[in-house]
Amino acid sequence: MAGGAEIRFSGRVATGLGIAVSFTSAPWARSGFISLVGIDPHPGTLNLKIVDDQSCEAWAALRAWPGRHLPAPDNDACDARLYPVTLAGKIPGAIVLPEVSGYPADQVEIIAAVHLRDALGLADGDSITITADGN
Repeated sequence: MAGGAEIRFSGRVATGLGIAVSFTSAPWARSGFISLVGIDPHPGTLNLKIVDDQSCEAWAALRAWPGRHLPAPDNDACDARLYPVTLAGKIPGAIVLPEVSGYPADQVEIIAAVHLRDALGLADGDSITITADGN
């Protein structure tokens, strides 16, 4: 991503654990999303599983960058890194990478101002391309 280079990868839509709604709706997190990536998030995240080798390598390259740090207000929550992205070439969003040990390397959670499954007509198993916006 140095020099504004884009990183592109694909993932398959998967059902999450359902706990992201409370996280994305928490006042401290919502405020951070707005100030750091300009997104007032729709509650919840779009969960993706990275399945092909090329996408795994691209996602690992993006994770190597510091992203935008979202600090937790206390020990009851976790810090996260945010990466601005565009989904399907048209919807702005941000990857939310929780800074917790054991977080799956093949999992990606994305926020956006809209309900992404509805806006893009996605169902579990569908593939979507994500483009990191180079900052």
